[in-house]
Amino acid sequence: MKNKVGINKILLLFGVMFIGLLCLSCVVFTVWLFARMGKNAAPKTVLNYGWDVVVNSERYSGIDLRTFTFRNIRKGDRITLNCILPENMSDDSTILVHLHYTDVIVYIDGEEIFREDTARYATGQPLGNGFYTVMPGPGSGGRKLSIVMRAGEDNAFSSIDSPEIWRASTFRQDYAADRIWYLALAFFFIVVGCSMALTTVALEFRRTYSPIDIFRLGNLALFAIALGIWIMGEMDLTEIFMEDIILKSEIKYFAFYLIPVFFVGYHFENDKSDRIATRNVIFGMAWVACALFFLLNLHQHMINGQSLRAHLSVSHALDAVTLILVVGTRIIDLKKGQGRRRISTYATLFTGIAAMIDLVRFNYLYYFSPNGGAGFSMNTIYVVMIFFVLSLFFDYMSGAINDAREEERLGIISKLAFTDPLTGFYNRQSAENYYDEVDYSGSRYVLVQFDLNYLKKANDTYGHDQGDRYIVQFAETLKLVFEGKGYMARTGGDEFVLVMLPEEDRDRQWLDEKLRDLNAILSGRDTGHSGLTMSTAYGVYDSKEGTAASVRDGLRIADNRMYEMKKEMKAGR
Repeated sequence: MKNKVGINKILLLFGVMFIGLLCLSCVVFTVWLFARMGKNAAPKTVLNYGWDVVVNSERYSGIDLRTFTFRNIRKGDRITLNCILPENMSDDSTILVHLHYTDVIVYIDGEEIFREDTARYATGQPLGNGFYTVMPGPGSGGRKLSIVMRAGEDNAFSSIDSPEIWRASTFRQDYAADRIWYLALAFFFIVVGCSMALTTVALEFRRTYSPIDIFRLGNLALFAIALGIWIMGEMDLTEIFMEDIILKSEIKYFAFYLIPVFFVGYHFENDKSDRIATRNVIFGMAWVACALFFLLNLHQHMINGQSLRAHLSVSHALDAVTLILVVGTRIIDLKKGQGRRRISTYATLFTGIAAMIDLVRFNYLYYFSPNGGAGFSMNTIYVVMIFFVLSLFFDYMSGAINDAREEERLGIISKLAFTDPLTGFYNRQSAENYYDEVDYSGSRYVLVQFDLNYLKKANDTYGHDQGDRYIVQFAETLKLVFEGKGYMARTGGDEFVLVMLPEEDRDRQWLDEKLRDLNAILSGRDTGHSGLTMSTAYGVYDSKEGTAASVRDGLRIADNRMYEMKKEMKAGR
C-alpha cells in the first residue's frame, strides 16, 4: 500500500545507517589497534643532516634536506644524495626512500643494492610518487649511502623528503601507527562512502526515490570514497598495502580528478521549478565537463602514455570554476532565502571556500615562491571535509525522512481519495486512472464486468445495513476467488470490475475456470437470510479480440455481455 512506502523508506534508511555505524566501529577498532601497536614501535631515524647533494654538475655540501629546495627541475636532471649512515644502525633496518616522479638507484659504499623504475625511465613511461623500502644489509652502519635519481618529467618536485631508517621486521605496523590519524581519516571517508553507496543501491533496488535523489546520494557516496582514496595516496599510506607506486600514483590522480565530478553531482536538486531546472542544466554542463576532463586524462595516460600530472594546472582551473559555480549558487540561495536545506548549504560554502583558499595557496607557492610547492600542506581541508561529508549525508537523510513522512501523509490522502471505504477495493476514480495507464502502456488485458444480483432486494427487505454486509461478502468472495490477481475496483453500488494483464494463455484459462466456479461459490455463502442467495452476472472482454480501441470500449462490450447473462439468469429462474 502507498501509505506504507514512507515508513519503508525510513526503516530502510535507518537500517543502512546502522550498518554504517558498525563499519565505523570497525574503523575505530582498527585505529585503536594500530595506536596500541605503535606504543611498542621502535623509533624511526630521520636522515635530515649532513647530505652532499649533486644536481647534474652542481655540488652542495652539508645540506639539511628539510630546507634544501629545487627550482625548474627538468626531465632528465640527475640528483645524487650522499651521506654516512649512523654507526649504531641495527642489522634489522630498512631505509625508506621517497620518490617524486623519478627512478632510483641506491648504493652502499659504491655497491648497488637497489634499483627501481629505471626501465620505465629509459622508455619514457610515466613514473610514480611514493616511497620504496631499501634493505641495506647487515653491517651497513657507518658506511656511505648514495641515492641517485633522474627526473621523469619537468617540475617533478621542488624538494626531497629526508630518507628514514625503520625497523624492518615491524615496518608496516610501525609506519601505520606513525600516521594513524591520516589512516583513520582515509578509512573514515571510504567506510562512510561505502555505507552511502549501499544505501544508494538499496534505495534504487526498492525504487523508493526519484532518479535525481538516487543520483545525488550516489555522487556523495563516490565523493567520500574518492576523497578517502586520494588521502591514502597523498599521505603515502597505500604503500602499507601495496608496493607498486606507479599504480598508487594512477589511483591517486584518478580519484583527484573524479572528486569535482561527484561534488557537482551531489548539488543537483529534485525540484520542477524553472529556477531549479535551469540550475540543474548548468550543473549538468559542469558535471559533463569534469567527467570529460577525467576521461581525457584517462585516455591520454592509458593510450598515449602521458603523465597524469600533465594537465594538473587545467584541473585546478576547472576545480576553481566548479567551486565558484556551486558556492555562488548557494550564496544566491541564502540571499533570496530559497535554500531548502540550510545545513548542506552552509557545509558547501564552508568547504568550497576552504578548498578555494588551498587551491590559490598551492598555485601561488608553486609558481611564485622561491621554494616552489615545498612544504605545502593540506591538513586543514581534511578536517573540513569531515564536516562537509557528514553534514551533507545527515542533511540528505533528514531531508529524505521528511520527504518520506510527507509521502506517507499524501499516501493516506491518496488512499482515501481512490479507495472504496466499504469494501477496501479501488473506487471509480481510481479505475478511470488505471484504464488510462493500461491504454498508455499498450498491454494486453482481460477485463470482467460484474453485477451483484439481488442487492435491491437485500436493501428493501432487510435494510441498508444488511445490504452493505451483502456487498462486503461479495467483495470478499471476489478477492478470495481471484487471489488478488489483477486490478479490482468497485465502480458503482453493485458493479465491480476486474482487469488482468495476462502473460500467457494459461492465465486466461485460469480466469475462465475461476469464473465458471464463481456462482457456485457465491451460492454457498451464508448471507444470514434464507430468502437471500448470492449470485452475480458478468461479462468478459479480452483485448486479443481486437474489437475495442481502448479499455473503456472493451468495458462497454463486457457490460453488454454482462446484461445478456443477467437476462439469461432471469429467464432461467
